[in-house]
Amino acid sequence: MLNRRKKIGIAIGAGVAAAIALIVIVVVSTNKKGDPDNDGKDDGKDDKDDIGPLDGPWDNIRLPENIKAKAYKLSLHINWEHMNYTGTQEVTMDVTGEETKYFLIHTVGLVIDKAATTLHKLGGKSDEELTIKRTFMDTEKKPELRHDFYVVESEEAVAAGSYKMKISFAGQVQTEKLTGMYRSKYERKLQDGGTEMIYQVSTDFEPVDARSAFPCFDEPAQKAKWTTDIKVTFPAGIDIHEYNIISNMPLKEDLSREGQVLSGSFMESVPMSTYLVCFAVSDFLYKEATYTRDDDSTVTMRVYARREQEFQDSADYALEVTPDIIKEYEKFYKVPYPLPKLDQIALPEFNSGAMENWGIITYRESSLLYNPTTSSTAEKQRVCAVIAHEAAHQWFGNIVTMAWWNDLWLNEGFASFVEYYGIDAAEPDWNILDFFYPDEMTTAMNFDSSPSSHPISVQVSSPEELSGLFDTISYRKGSSINWMMMKFMGDDKFADGLAQYIADFQYGNAAMVDLFDSLNKVANVNVTKVMLTWTLQMGFPYVTASLDTSIPGSTTITLEQDRFIVGEAKDDDTSEFDYKWHIPFSYVYKVKDGDVKTSDIHWIWSDNDTSKTVTVNEEIEWIKGNADGNFYYLVNYEDDNLAALATALEAGELPKATDKTSLVYDVFRLAETNHVEYDKALDMTKYAKTETEYVVLSRILSEVLSAGDGVKSDDTAYGNLWKYVAEMLKPRVDDMGWDPKSDNEPITAPKMRDMALRNYCKAVQDKTDTTVQEALTKFTEFVADPKTKKSEIKDVFTTVMRTAIIYDDDSNTNWNSMWQLLQDSDWEADQRIYIAALARSKNETVLRKMIEDSFAEDAKAGTWRYLYYVSYHGDHYDLAWELLQDNWDEYAVKYNTTSFTMGYLVEIPEVFDTQEKYNEVAAFFKSKESNIGTGLKTVEETLSKIKSNIKWKADHFENVKTWFTNVELE
Repeated sequence: MLNRRKKIGIAIGAGVAAAIALIVIVVVSTNKKGDPDNDGKDDGKDDKDDIGPLDGPWDNIRLPENIKAKAYKLSLHINWEHMNYTGTQEVTMDVTGEETKYFLIHTVGLVIDKAATTLHKLGGKSDEELTIKRTFMDTEKKPELRHDFYVVESEEAVAAGSYKMKISFAGQVQTEKLTGMYRSKYERKLQDGGTEMIYQVSTDFEPVDARSAFPCFDEPAQKAKWTTDIKVTFPAGIDIHEYNIISNMPLKEDLSREGQVLSGSFMESVPMSTYLVCFAVSDFLYKEATYTRDDDSTVTMRVYARREQEFQDSADYALEVTPDIIKEYEKFYKVPYPLPKLDQIALPEFNSGAMENWGIITYRESSLLYNPTTSSTAEKQRVCAVIAHEAAHQWFGNIVTMAWWNDLWLNEGFASFVEYYGIDAAEPDWNILDFFYPDEMTTAMNFDSSPSSHPISVQVSSPEELSGLFDTISYRKGSSINWMMMKFMGDDKFADGLAQYIADFQYGNAAMVDLFDSLNKVANVNVTKVMLTWTLQMGFPYVTASLDTSIPGSTTITLEQDRFIVGEAKDDDTSEFDYKWHIPFSYVYKVKDGDVKTSDIHWIWSDNDTSKTVTVNEEIEWIKGNADGNFYYLVNYEDDNLAALATALEAGELPKATDKTSLVYDVFRLAETNHVEYDKALDMTKYAKTETEYVVLSRILSEVLSAGDGVKSDDTAYGNLWKYVAEMLKPRVDDMGWDPKSDNEPITAPKMRDMALRNYCKAVQDKTDTTVQEALTKFTEFVADPKTKKSEIKDVFTTVMRTAIIYDDDSNTNWNSMWQLLQDSDWEADQRIYIAALARSKNETVLRKMIEDSFAEDAKAGTWRYLYYVSYHGDHYDLAWELLQDNWDEYAVKYNTTSFTMGYLVEIPEVFDTQEKYNEVAAFFKSKESNIGTGLKTVEETLSKIKSNIKWKADHFENVKTWFTNVELE
């Protein structure tokens, strides 16, 4: 990421010119002398003779282990007009072990006043100032290094003890990227009809962007207490009484407002990692609630949002559910939330969904705000889920932090897992635990079956690789194996083990094995032995289950495991466990002419069992492996058992939705890899028009659409795909209608309604269809009166918008109306729906102009999103790829330091299925290696996906084409 490592030229405003004059003088004089190590003192020595050793601790990406931060005193002075700042960082640290001459601290993109850097030894009656021999950046020793180290070398080696280093610096608030200390903005509508651009400054440091805002020991194990002072000088004309500053801890005293200067000093924090440090400066208002425990201790909870009434009204839901979630987690973890306050702030521009900064959680607006009048049920669920996820981090991540980023899953995997219990506490009627398998496990396995996947615990050697760890494996697979541990240990024992882990390592750091050790203290199985096979090797197994009923009144079940992988394994793909796993196997089974029962867990130990035999003293008609979808593997069946399961699925004999969903998922994944014939998998979907459970029907629909997309080059088969989908969904469309049937519908009802209507309207391909006509009428009414009509269609809003574009006229009437709706919208959730709908236009000229306009400064919802949504549409794969290449450099400048967004862009060409396209994509990304940044890992995944598409086409195209061509339609 070369762009973010350039020295940033500071635009000096009058308010801070004096404060940074010294820095400018030092930088200029250093450049004139040509000595990068010059400390501002001319000692008369020849530069070449004074460079010092080339090799040293700066060669390692990790900080030296013998120096540990204890406390920081950070002071910042921000110039609002020029969006730059000056600061001082004073860090107290302990040196242990052998003596050293080198003090390394992270910094990137900052102008350091080397002459002002000081080093003191603490202790005794007074501090002793040490002589500094030289200071330098690691790249000044070796240009190829990108470890972001500023090195302070003392004249003499120092012994173990306590030391203090003070650094003065200047920096620029990011205005192009949403990382580090950055500026966000939105347009405020004025009463006279005009608009005014409103700015905020906030931070987003995870994983390694704290160093871009101020010098610090920017590693998760360097936990220290923070005291922060922030001063902001505003230009004339801004009313500083409308602005506030918030940070991790409460203010020591009220904010000071003198002239155009706003300043605040914050209480000392608990020990925390640098990536959790946060502050925000805005003119937002807040709403407040108090969480009171049984012992009468309290936590002040505030939600900050834009001061417009619509946004303030939308903060209520977060204040309603957050206390319930925190209460549940205090019960679950058996450790109270440790801070006196918890702020949550909704930012108009934000890189991801949210960030768990301790005591000040930052969100994108759509992840925190819910308008009960106009927001959909899906939006409500998302808001609750994101709050629950970030609140879970206050324990897993903040109180106990992974020792290094290789164990990121200890943060993200646990938050993704525990969030379900937070949601369940806040909204018990949702039955949210039923969504875990379809939302978490299937998503993880889709990713993890690729040859380009990676183990859940993996070493990294650069900041770019580190950012790439924020992926499906850390989040979804992490949550899935946590769920699996809970199910084989038992819910109570697992909770007890987690509580022990939090208690043992609170305010410290831990590694994966530390967690397993804590769980072992309460488990009836060796958790470490089991889980290392799931965390140190990528992928997952499939278990083949065979039945032998040759002995009357008895059934022998034989279980054998194999690695599941889609595509060819890489040449260097090895595992110390030889891709074998310790597997907890459970199953649902039907006794012949009897009931459906569930088994206990049977362990398949990979170091002992080449195969596992289980004897049941009953004759069994069928078994369905992985009962309730609790475990992270697939199950393969013999033909007779699979046929019996297909019959049971249609007859409703499988009692749980998760068993039906996991059966469908397993069969299609195994068909993809030639373990099941694809036509047999598709045959299992024929009953779907009678399926009434949302999680099951949505899984079936997803598999059918995926198979059909593979034969889109055949007009007959592809046409029949949409007829088949329309027939599958028509009963649900007729049953659900457009409007809720009661005020207390289960959460699955609006989800089913929107899914059925949206896909039916697309599939029927008939503008005269009555359902399509109703959607178009609703769109016309909405355009005429958006404020009133939104509440009437909030849960089918996506359906109405997309249908309006799919059936637009040649003059693009609906598209033009929706584009204007997008420009007028202040609500990010609506903006995203508009963009996704607009991207479905059949008019290529319109789409090209949309992508061009997406680079405007005032573009809604993020530049990247427009192209990403265009790539969703099957007719626009080539167009999206062309536009990505044409605009690559602009996208890279904006996003190559943001892992999620860059990954979304890089994966755009993953839909291709020819060798020619593979070569084209590979060559393009090879030519862009210098500015792919955090998207580098996704390149490998994208190329792997294209390879698997090529193989799918060779293996299954004819079979699937024949099935859709010949499928019986009404």
